[in-house]
Amino acid sequence: MEAAEGAHVNDRELTYVKTIAEEGSVSAAARKLFIAQPSLSQSLQRIEESLGAKLFARTPSGLKLTQAGEKYVAMANRVLKLYGDLLAELSDMESLSEGNINFGITRLLAKFLLPQVLPEFHRRYPNIKISILEKNSKELDRALTACDISFAVMHRLVGEGSRHIDYDVFWKDPFVVTVSADSPIARKATNDPAYPYPLIDIRHLADEPLLTVPYGQRIRQVLDTVFMQTGIRPNILLESRDYTTVQTLAAKGIGYTIGPQSYTALSKIEPGEAQFLSLDNSLNAAWALCIATFANGSLSRADMEMLRYFEDAIAHVMEPDPLP
Repeated sequence: MEAAEGAHVNDRELTYVKTIAEEGSVSAAARKLFIAQPSLSQSLQRIEESLGAKLFARTPSGLKLTQAGEKYVAMANRVLKLYGDLLAELSDMESLSEGNINFGITRLLAKFLLPQVLPEFHRRYPNIKISILEKNSKELDRALTACDISFAVMHRLVGEGSRHIDYDVFWKDPFVVTVSADSPIARKATNDPAYPYPLIDIRHLADEPLLTVPYGQRIRQVLDTVFMQTGIRPNILLESRDYTTVQTLAAKGIGYTIGPQSYTALSKIEPGEAQFLSLDNSLNAAWALCIATFANGSLSRADMEMLRYFEDAIAHVMEPDPLP
């Protein structure tokens, strides 16, 4: 008997053969499986025909496995065990009793958001394993495209997009100027009820020492675009990868810096030590806080639950102005 081309089996057929072997007869197996004996006999015949081998031999004491049958049942036991384990694992993942989450986040956001998110998430889901990639936004874009992470909490430039990545934008975060409380720059600002802080004309900053982050970081990209649009060549005095360091130094009077308004709530500057100033909205000095996912990817239930925790933390910690 030759095996039929394209022969295949499913878990039901594996269970049929396994039960017949255990019971020693088709009739006993049919009763145990709650199916009609003729139906089970026909199923066994189809299985043997598809395999091109007899699985059972008739003996005075009942059906006995042939050599092919013994191999089939041994394999069936392993396959059914693996399938059962898979169903149990999927059930655990669906109930969030276990699982894995791989996500990315920018370093500064990690510093402020992870302490708000991870302790509570771990208390509720202690068996979910978490892997975190801390990189800048450009590097996180590449990690998403390579499917190294499921999602990223990051910033992007206003209007920036990608056909490979979906950005779920929470809000537009305007940039503000930070100077020391007694800085002469602050005295040049004017009060405007349309802005959260006194409004400063960016031309007043042209010759002042600028403290900023290095070229390539997205904060710097926003600044470079603004300065290019206004024809200002900034007087860069100091660069640091950590914007909170830059902001703290600006509050000490070394110079001025420009960065996200949301970071003013996260800074370690002492009350009354710094003055924050708004820039005109026409400059479009801003970026967007977003959660990014690969456009053709999918999120597990564990991923989505972690995202919910991030959304709550962003709402309570960052306290942004919502998008119009």
